[in-house]
Amino acid sequence: MNIINRSDTLIEDMLKGIQWAYPSLKRIGNTHGFCKRNMNIEQVPLISGGGSGHEPSDWGFIGRGMLSGVIMGNIFTPPTAAEIIDFVSQAAPKKRAFFIVKNFEADVASFQDAKKKLELMGWQIGMCVVADDVSVENISLKKRRRGVAGTVFFHKILGYYAENGASIAQLQKVADSLLPEIKTIGVAFSGSHLPWTKKRTFSLKDGEIYYGTGIHGEPGYRKEPFKSSELLARELINKLKLNFSWAPYDKYALLINSLGGITIMESMIFNNDIRQLLKLNKLRVVYNKNGSFMTSSGMNGISLTLFHIECEKWEKALKTPVKTPSWFN
Repeated sequence: MNIINRSDTLIEDMLKGIQWAYPSLKRIGNTHGFCKRNMNIEQVPLISGGGSGHEPSDWGFIGRGMLSGVIMGNIFTPPTAAEIIDFVSQAAPKKRAFFIVKNFEADVASFQDAKKKLELMGWQIGMCVVADDVSVENISLKKRRRGVAGTVFFHKILGYYAENGASIAQLQKVADSLLPEIKTIGVAFSGSHLPWTKKRTFSLKDGEIYYGTGIHGEPGYRKEPFKSSELLARELINKLKLNFSWAPYDKYALLINSLGGITIMESMIFNNDIRQLLKLNKLRVVYNKNGSFMTSSGMNGISLTLFHIECEKWEKALKTPVKTPSWFN
């Protein structure tokens, strides 16, 4: 069961609810997008977006120190290039912007097409494609490289630089240096589903979990019975370790993200298990964030993101207070 009215008004109903709940966000024309009020037009606008169904991503990170604006599509469907152009044309008066895009084929295609068309109209557009997911395909073991919860770290770091006057070229350089340092893996206890249907994207037996699932309900790489938070944490840490060349006393930030249905108690138990494993690996965790940042409609699950902090300024950027609906320092 979902609390909705009709499938054809779902997005508009949600947008109106957001408007009322968060007056710091300004609805842009007739688009499915918001920007922050009283935007400083002297700084490069950071624009993100994609399909709905991942709330509070990405509109929950609009505000001082993070995103300038967000353009949304329907559930699990990105906005079209035309919709992106319409939104950006109204939200960025100085004809420049920097796009933060999750690595899904349709999302990348829409934003790349919008970027090309805007540039032909004389705009300056930067763009990074976040590919933090380290899950693998079940049979081929090919890495998926989807853009998932680690994208929020890009919002935070690039938001700091933009707030402090970085140019598009400087933002591009920072984004490129962040890409290999942020990695995520998730686990699901149920499949996703569209709010007006009962059919789930995959099925699990009672007490079964699925490692490596995606935020659109894509299948993972292994199912097994759930035994404990500790063993769950061990699986995710081992997979991340394979993708980092970490050494004792390396500095990391941690993001534990509820994909949906995870209580605070469960999150804190899992957080403690992760703490102990990282301590055994002698890593220095200088930033620890827990909450719901990027969900998947109808899914019950959790993801773990590690961010290798190679630059002191990145740590400062993480710890600098911001003012947004869904990120609290």
